Amino acid sequence: MQSRSFVLSAALAVVSLAAVSLSANASLTPQAAAARTALPDTMSPAVSHSQRQDTVAAGQPLTVSVNLKLRNAAALDRFLTAVSTPGDPLYGKYLTPDQFAAEFGPTQGDVDRVTRFLTSQGLTVTGVSANRQVVNIGGTADRIAAAFGTHESMYLDGEQHRSFHANDTPASVPSDLADVVAGVVGLDDHTSRTTRIAAPDASTPAATPGGYGPAQYDGAYNLDKLGTNGAGTTVALWEFDGYRSSDLTAYDRRFGLSGPAVRTVPVDGANYDAHPGEGQGEVELDSEIVRGVAPGAQQLVYEAPNSDQGEVDMAARIVADNKASVISISWGSCEPDTTVSIMTAVNNSFKQAAAQGISIFSASGDDGSRDCTRSASGPGVAAVDFPASSPDNTGVGGTNLRLNGNTYSAETAWKTSGGGTSKVFAKPAWQNGTGVNAARRTVPDVSSNADPATGFAIFTQGQAGPSWQIIGGTSAAAPLWAGFTALYDQKAKAAGRAALGEVNPKLYALANSGAGQSAFHDVTTGGNQDFRARTGYDQVTGLGTPVSDQLADRLLAAHR
Repeated sequence: MQSRSFVLSAALAVVSLAAVSLSANASLTPQAAAARTALPDTMSPAVSHSQRQDTVAAGQPLTVSVNLKLRNAAALDRFLTAVSTPGDPLYGKYLTPDQFAAEFGPTQGDVDRVTRFLTSQGLTVTGVSANRQVVNIGGTADRIAAAFGTHESMYLDGEQHRSFHANDTPASVPSDLADVVAGVVGLDDHTSRTTRIAAPDASTPAATPGGYGPAQYDGAYNLDKLGTNGAGTTVALWEFDGYRSSDLTAYDRRFGLSGPAVRTVPVDGANYDAHPGEGQGEVELDSEIVRGVAPGAQQLVYEAPNSDQGEVDMAARIVADNKASVISISWGSCEPDTTVSIMTAVNNSFKQAAAQGISIFSASGDDGSRDCTRSASGPGVAAVDFPASSPDNTGVGGTNLRLNGNTYSAETAWKTSGGGTSKVFAKPAWQNGTGVNAARRTVPDVSSNADPATGFAIFTQGQAGPSWQIIGGTSAAAPLWAGFTALYDQKAKAAGRAALGEVNPKLYALANSGAGQSAFHDVTTGGNQDFRARTGYDQVTGLGTPVSDQLADRLLAAHR
């Protein structure tokens, strides 16, 4: 394609704003009554099927995030295509966070306009993300509602038997800010992210490991044939809970693994490690699988509050830090239960990740093509999981893997591997040629072992304390692919090549060229509720599972 020249500014100073608040009895300025523009998709879908209980107390403190629009959107899309296309002059010429902010991020002037409005409404600006895409604020429920032209009520979700607060009407902003503000996150606290982790019905804690260990899954997928261990690379784990270092150490000791100590990066003050919750097994599964594949990689465990604002802030923090070349995500929510405003905010950070050469892998879900089965929308809705449905990341489905010793024997699609068609995101150009007649983004893109019947040996908190358990789920498949990418990035760096970066354009181009036939195990049997595995791409296992050494060699050959 035709390349585009970019003028990239010098490094920008990190935004630092003093928290400013008005007194509780300050009057709202006339700006509050000015012409307003509604922000689309800022109401929780749960409001439509929940019972209103009462008005939120006027003085109840709330925290929300105002998300700002990216600039030069068309130019950004052209750049993302160019930077991922072999032969283009911009191929592999990734940006720094400062360069991205200068070319595509909101300007400091945009931030100033928004913060002036917010403080005029008696709200406190508590921080601005380093990429200037997120302005965090705090204030009382009545002032926040007034600022965004809505009303806050308490609701009862009969399906989930829980109370939550939410705005009754779409949020709005003064029309002179409509060109800057993309959405508001945190006006409700209904949506929470759940793990994509699964265990066999008969699974019980054990003193010795069962299931597949590193020798089995590394051997099955030829991960042990790349000749690298991930040294010099960094993997970011996207988490809403914590872990115990002693559990990770026990895993390493049992399998003879060594590497850099896992480090925690708190987001919005969250740090669960002293008292991990129910998601501890998820965090330790993610870390232990990455360690088993790429023991030399540095792992950064980003821990955020399990909320809309926590997810948005974590996405912005990871790309602003720019320390990792790959992100592994094993938490998600079904699209119908998630506002488009939230998905857009997270996806803007994913676009920044692609521009910076960061690969992202997300679990596609463990409820098949009915991803809302365990949520408010219920099993009658065909739905896919977000963030896996984002076109700027790689959705990872699941299989049942059978071995011959420590080598590959056969695979079938796991019957509850998440997959289907997004209702939010358009079909990206690189998904043309898959043989699937869909106008929108389909998932997953790839897959690996996830069936708990052929699950992984994981050391984590059991019923009687720390113990070995057999765990599966697409939560195990996503970190396996993240580990592969760490191995690849190390190999690419040694060969003088760029990091893999945004993965999907390269994987689909490889598969469509015919050169990738030996780079994937094409899974052709099994299915989920609505889709069947078949030759080539399908909405259960994607392009297939990795023949890692062949895949790495073909990617390196294609991306000179």
